[in-house]
Amino acid sequence: MSHVSRRRFVGAAAGAAFASAFNLPRMLKAAGTPTTKTVILPIAPRLQWNELNGYCGECSIQQAALYFGTYVSQAACRAIVNPNQQTEVLVAVNDQTVLAALRLTSAEYNYNLAPAPQFPSYFAWIKQHIQAGHPVMIVAFADWGTDPSYDHIMLATGFSSIDSTTYHPNDRLYFNDNFYNTPENRTASTLADTQAMAGNGAHYEFCLPLQTDYGCAVTGIWDASHAALPVQIYLRSSSEPDLIAGAHPIPLDAIVTVTGLTIGQSYSLYRYNDYHSVPTQDYSKSHYTTVTKFVPTKTVAAFSVGIPSNSVAVFRCLPAGK
Repeated sequence: MSHVSRRRFVGAAAGAAFASAFNLPRMLKAAGTPTTKTVILPIAPRLQWNELNGYCGECSIQQAALYFGTYVSQAACRAIVNPNQQTEVLVAVNDQTVLAALRLTSAEYNYNLAPAPQFPSYFAWIKQHIQAGHPVMIVAFADWGTDPSYDHIMLATGFSSIDSTTYHPNDRLYFNDNFYNTPENRTASTLADTQAMAGNGAHYEFCLPLQTDYGCAVTGIWDASHAALPVQIYLRSSSEPDLIAGAHPIPLDAIVTVTGLTIGQSYSLYRYNDYHSVPTQDYSKSHYTTVTKFVPTKTVAAFSVGIPSNSVAVFRCLPAGK
């Protein structure tokens, strides 16, 4: 799912007219002025590789995985489903296979049950997961695409709305499109279209499917111990060397942060360079690559690490002995 052209976004008037034409739900007026809230997960955009039909699914998983303490290169991500890199990672096809291998939990949008047009319920489902702290892999038609299901995969990371449960045309969605290293945002009424891209798609490069939608929320880590603390990886670069184009791997500078710590308690930060070795409990007895033991003086701790760009690195932090 690579791309041919890039077109940035224009005004929202066409989107409002499109929503009206397809009878999408309109927000009811209520007494008073509801307060708009904005929820944005701290997930930096990353840039996908474009060879072999594009690595948009892999790049989206990479971004979501970093939020939960896991780095996986785009090639290593695809290798989980095809070591020869010939099978792309797709939402509602094999994405959950990849996430499960990385010991990440997920939930897919149930397109089999939602009535068409599904976009309003799909948008509400996205909001609910982001409110819960779950980044969402969303699918889109593109003005350069022809696939009847979808052409591109992106990561939704935030929204602005008067609530987190219902679709409203003037809601705003924040997402990383995998082509720019800055986040995008669009008004909900400008987002939906059919594969023909003749409505909103006449003004925007990407639109979410109006009739049938596919999505996957990344909900956390597999942790049967229920003792693992939140860990996130921040990379200093928004891209990695494109191995498919012949580039050589390099060390990536990263910061691993742990939150929710208790001051004065002893902790162990485990690193696994093989996702097969990542346990869901009894971490102290597992086959970790390295362990860093520390006693925090604050509720947040940060560690500088190096990660080979072509590798996998999974971090788990537990109270000592867990």
